[in-house]
Amino acid sequence: IRRIARPKLGNHLPVAPPGDLIYVLEYRSLSDLVMLDLVCEQLEAADPLHAIAIGEEHEDRRFFFLNRPGKGLLRRNTMARHSERMTRLLAQASKEAAREPVPGIDALPALVPVMVQWGRAPNREGSLWRLMISENWAVTSRLRRFLNLFLNRHDIVVSFGHALPLLEMAKDELPLNRLQRRCARLLRVQLRDLRLSAMGPDFSHRRTLTSQVVGSRRVRETIERLALSRKSTEGDERKRQRAERSLERRAEGHARAIFSNMSYATVRVLERLLRWFWNRIYDGVSVRGLDRLSQQVDGHTLVYVPSHRSHVDYLLLSYLLFQHGRMIPHIAAGDNLNLPVVGRILRRGGAFFMRRSFRGDALYAAVFSEYLYQVYRRGHCVEFFTEGGRSRTGRLLPARTGLLRITLEHYARGLPRPISFVPVYFSYEKLIEAGAYLDQLRGGAKERESLGGVFRSWRLIRQNFGEVIVNVGEPLQLEHWLAERGVEVEPPATAAASADAAGQDFADLATALGTTLHQRINDAAVLNPVNMVALVTVATPRLAIERSVLAAQIELYRALIEADADHHGFHLPTYSGQEAIDEVAALGFIEEEHTEVGDVISHDPYTAVLMTWYRNNVTHALALPALIACLVAKRRRAIDRKALIRMLDTLYPFLAVEFSTGITPAAYDRWISHLCRAGLIRDQNGQISSPDLHTQAAEQLHLLAQIVMPTLERMYIVIAQLVMAEPWALDRSSLRTRSQQIARKLSRLLGLNAPEFFDGRLFDQFINELIERERVLENHDALLQPTATVQEVMRAATTVIDQRVQQAVQRAA
Repeated sequence: IRRIARPKLGNHLPVAPPGDLIYVLEYRSLSDLVMLDLVCEQLEAADPLHAIAIGEEHEDRRFFFLNRPGKGLLRRNTMARHSERMTRLLAQASKEAAREPVPGIDALPALVPVMVQWGRAPNREGSLWRLMISENWAVTSRLRRFLNLFLNRHDIVVSFGHALPLLEMAKDELPLNRLQRRCARLLRVQLRDLRLSAMGPDFSHRRTLTSQVVGSRRVRETIERLALSRKSTEGDERKRQRAERSLERRAEGHARAIFSNMSYATVRVLERLLRWFWNRIYDGVSVRGLDRLSQQVDGHTLVYVPSHRSHVDYLLLSYLLFQHGRMIPHIAAGDNLNLPVVGRILRRGGAFFMRRSFRGDALYAAVFSEYLYQVYRRGHCVEFFTEGGRSRTGRLLPARTGLLRITLEHYARGLPRPISFVPVYFSYEKLIEAGAYLDQLRGGAKERESLGGVFRSWRLIRQNFGEVIVNVGEPLQLEHWLAERGVEVEPPATAAASADAAGQDFADLATALGTTLHQRINDAAVLNPVNMVALVTVATPRLAIERSVLAAQIELYRALIEADADHHGFHLPTYSGQEAIDEVAALGFIEEEHTEVGDVISHDPYTAVLMTWYRNNVTHALALPALIACLVAKRRRAIDRKALIRMLDTLYPFLAVEFSTGITPAAYDRWISHLCRAGLIRDQNGQISSPDLHTQAAEQLHLLAQIVMPTLERMYIVIAQLVMAEPWALDRSSLRTRSQQIARKLSRLLGLNAPEFFDGRLFDQFINELIERERVLENHDALLQPTATVQEVMRAATTVIDQRVQQAVQRAA
């Protein structure tokens, strides 16, 4: 069997003392037992065929089958009878629990459920035999397991559940028959969760699901309300009924356009195709942090919320989850991807399609919401992008809260399993859509998705796109998050007429949830060599830097991030500064000029703009130390440490909002200490100063400050317009327009290679934040006036913002 089968490990074996595990298999199956034996041998875990001590008794085997074979020729497995070994174990556990502990006798072992899955999907849809015997939700038979041993032997996944200590189960002193039922129930629940985490729920036929959604209370109420609102149906029952039937047909059409039609046959074909594709274009594809799911949120309905960098994102995540034996998520996709042929494939791979906006179509909104509720209710995991679309600048876009609000409504409505959000960060060394993004950043129109674009993308297989790392962040359990905020979610009104009011109740909560999820996504950032090189080179005045200086700055950034490792979840792959430069050079991002006095690294103008995308991926990782560097680097005199912290407390919250990172007051003092230990700033009796001019430390501090300097300059433009304008003369729209125009002009005059410098959404975000934090006042005519705090910031900016920028802004004002 060892020569035939290659079982994969679905998750980690529970931690327990050696020899203290008893394995519980779902069905009586020799093939399952052999697979368990092989995996235990690989893990160097306790052999299921070895004896084990239970108190003063011994069992000759450390496994049993939960379900017993029934009667008849095929002897199908059922749950009608209990394992004799389980009965003996529980009886002995009851005896041990009833008496005082005996010195020298070890604690009782724990039961560990084991799920062995064979051929989660057929290799191709036309394979009738594999389709018939592949893993599904039906109770299996010995014949099916026997056939699986030969036909699906290369797709075997062994997963372990949580350990159930025998002594803990026997402490309640229940009668043996009740203890048997309790133990069997706990084990069945775990085995069902293991199957659910790998295969998803047993979805009914798509037409049945359509009938359930269209016939649901919310959709029916919406149909009735819309039918009554038509003037042609007033006082005419027959016309009203015809209108309802017409609306039902519309609802069914919406359902066909929205619903996923997942096929594991298609998933298997896509898995093989994508494996070939990744091997052609990437040096490696890896995932980190998946063990967090089995440790923290097993048994939950998972909602994956990844960063959205590329169209590759959802393909990569589904591929990696399938490779690691986890359930493929239902993916919310824009209806712009519902192309001929491609849309059908994506739908069978788990995608469900949605419009960008539901406004003006209450029936579509009701059908979509009810479908998502059915997906959640059945325990299927879901994936959607909180940013709404792909980020062209490399930063996380502000969260669009529509799907978060719907999810909160469904949570309040009641679901059988708790909901947990799983943040996911995608790290690309070279982006597939880089050329298209660059054209759009330069002002070009966004290209519509088309079938021709899909075929043109096949040219990608001749290129090298480096390595991809997918990092799973800290899951957010919705119930705990709400409890921490002291929020009690009330069920929304059931009547369609009050749906808007119910949705409004969740709007602010959804915004806060989106902010928290984006912070967790960014906290799982991966700082690859391209990111680190971009952080330095984009900050140089002429996009050129000595190789030795670049390598030293990368090493400095690594040291700073590692010094604060206890307070973030960033992943920092192993590489030196020189190795990072070599890797980026191999990807074609830099030009290197060799001279007798040292090598010079530079970018051509095209690549320089593109590198801002990679810098923006990870700017948040060093935003706070960079702000400290900005406030200290150009000062002629030392600044009191407490005064510096007050300035940070005034400015950093605005950067934190833009960079989607958290705010912890303790971080200010901590990062000042990190910079002092790195030699970048000096602390003499609480007085903070910059290092001596013309030293390496001074140069490194200046480069660090440039990471957030464009952001501060953009904020300065807004503040300057407010301060220099007449009182109550500007509203939000005029302030944003004038600031954006000045930023575009400055970008041209000063050669700023950052397209997001004049991004209107960033100006809107900053202006809104100023008003929400009451740094700027807004009267009943929607006109604005800065407070004294803004005036102070304006005066302090003279020691931070470059003189050329200050003069250009003042001339424009």
